[in-house]
Amino acid sequence: MSTTLSFTQRDHELLPAVVQKVRLFGLRQVAEHWWDGDTANARRRLKQYAAAGLIERIEVQARPLPQLMQPVLSWRPQEAAPNFDAVAYKLQVRWKSTPVRPCSAFVATERLAQHYGGRRSGELKHPLQATHDLGVAQIWLQLQATATAWADAWRGEDILAHTRRGEKCPDAFIVNEQQEVFCVIEFGGAYSAQRVREFHEDCVERNLPYQLW
Repeated sequence: MSTTLSFTQRDHELLPAVVQKVRLFGLRQVAEHWWDGDTANARRRLKQYAAAGLIERIEVQARPLPQLMQPVLSWRPQEAAPNFDAVAYKLQVRWKSTPVRPCSAFVATERLAQHYGGRRSGELKHPLQATHDLGVAQIWLQLQATATAWADAWRGEDILAHTRRGEKCPDAFIVNEQQEVFCVIEFGGAYSAQRVREFHEDCVERNLPYQLW
């Protein structure tokens, strides 16, 4: 990829992730997950990636994320429908009244996407949804720390969106060795009961287990 950087195992985890798994990472997310909270060293390395044309730094407006340690709801076919009002309450109550604030985030460039076979070109299609995209990234990071097999089997929304033309597209697909989807993952944000119901009914129609975080 670059003749000016010597790549470590950490680099070989982080760089493919921002192409194939998520749309972006926040600086704090990168520092906490790969640098044990050392923001200065994380920022220094990210600047080196940017100088090599591998990533691009962007400024986004986002709300601080709630803790995302486990799904709010896990469902499998044949199970009863959840209480949509109760699920929506859990999703909504976890958000503090902290206002949206600016933060640094990092996206893959076209160069990095071409190397790893991803679907990134540097820009963020929906900047106003940065909180959602950071939430999805945090879910992947949590799985990468606690359920590595699922993190490896994760396929980001943009990677498989072409398979869902005219259909709802969840935030991530978990696939088996045959690349068949066996579970989908959605970041629920502060979904209303109606939106939870719509997501559930779509998964019921496709006979797909899901996790709503």
